[in-house]
Amino acid sequence: MVEDYLRDHPNEEFGPTAIANALNGKSSGAVSNALDKLVEDGTAVKTKDKPRRFALAPAARTAPPAPKN
Repeated sequence: MVEDYLRDHPNEEFGPTAIANALNGKSSGAVSNALDKLVEDGTAVKTKDKPRRFALAPAARTAPPAPKN
């Protein structure tokens, strides 16, 4: 869901709380963990440390989404 949100907003950056609120009140901690994983995978990039902000990685903007199991 977090990856989908970033793909829907490819040229914007967000904090975990903003994404959690946009995803109908999901846990900001869970969103933060998902963002960290997406950064590890190269799908997202951290654009700021304080406050933490994330965006879709430039390479992911042109790549198709990962298949869902």
